Amino acid sequence: MSEKKQKVQKPKNDQKKAEKKSSKLGYIVLCVAIIAFSAYAAVTLINLHYRIADKQAELDEIKSQVSVQELKNSEMKKLYEYSDDEFSSYVEQIARDDLDFVGAGERVFVNVSGD
Repeated sequence: MSEKKQKVQKPKNDQKKAEKKSSKLGYIVLCVAIIAFSAYAAVTLINLHYRIADKQAELDEIKSQVSVQELKNSEMKKLYEYSDDEFSSYVEQIARDDLDFVGAGERVFVNVSGD
């Protein structure tokens, strides 16, 4: 009988070894899958971070353009509300300051000494 027990126990040991090998293999496959998923998630998050940073910079640039345009619009509204006398004074000021025009009968003196 003892021989039967040994023969019967031997297949159980082989079966246990096979189960251990398959459980080790399953554990390894699970670890590899978790690592692969983690790497994919990390790469995806980094990519999203850069895309968000690019879009934020683009948004900031557009906001600055909007503020510049709002200033131009407010200047245009002021010009539209000027009376005829105020408008002619404004045009004369722009002609003198920005375009270097002079009025009729005025003389222009240029300092050539540089002082």
